[in-house]
Amino acid sequence: MPRDIQLVDSITQPKESRGSAIVAGSHGGISSGRYAAQLGLTGIVFNNAGIGKDDAGIESLSYLEELGLPAATVDNQSARIGDGVDMSRGEISHVNSVAEDCGCEVGQSALECAATMHDADVEPVEEDVGSEMTQTRVEDGEVPVWTLDSIGLISEEHEGAITVTGSHGERLAGEFDSYIQADVAGITLFDAGVGKDDAGIGRLRTMNDRGIPAATVDVESARIGDSKSALDGGVLSHVNDVASDLGIEPGDSCSSFVETVRASVQR
Repeated sequence: MPRDIQLVDSITQPKESRGSAIVAGSHGGISSGRYAAQLGLTGIVFNNAGIGKDDAGIESLSYLEELGLPAATVDNQSARIGDGVDMSRGEISHVNSVAEDCGCEVGQSALECAATMHDADVEPVEEDVGSEMTQTRVEDGEVPVWTLDSIGLISEEHEGAITVTGSHGERLAGEFDSYIQADVAGITLFDAGVGKDDAGIGRLRTMNDRGIPAATVDVESARIGDSKSALDGGVLSHVNDVASDLGIEPGDSCSSFVETVRASVQR
């Protein structure tokens, strides 16, 4: 495999990436596209995460098209989200017009698509979009509530808070822990359409191991990559044992998850 093509479990991982085409285990939502736009890439392949509400799982394609970056997604049933190596074997489900002009097409393998992007000799795209990476403290008090479009934004500042995120619910393939950088009071993620090997909900088990109530939001109920959408209208599809012990169930709203967890901590 050419060294200019990288396989990564998350688009947040690459350090030296300028001039590379990347196959990333991340969802194809807008927050992933914003990360990719900053890296100086010649092409990017994401997971379509079940596509979901408002086609949010592939929204990065049109966003990156406007910046001139070839972008594509693989079908979430063909490759495990959060696993760059498995993603390389996934089947392309969608391509943007820039990728299409490079010769990429639906039905290719992700690795073939990335190689096609790289060989097209596209000018690397590098945009400063840091201000668009959103996190908002929506409630104060003893147990604060934050919306964060990516779990990569979680830090010590969020210790003891409830975090509603826009990220998919799978533990990254290379993780030995849970990749959550603070002991939060509770967390929601997106189920990414669940997908191959039930990958989209894998992180719920790792949250059990840390004693953290966790749930996934159905991608058909809210826009993956958009934490505000999750809080405002998200419906839970799966919950872990810790959350279940609090009385939280699939079908509950994301906002009720927040209130139940908050009440359990405060009592």
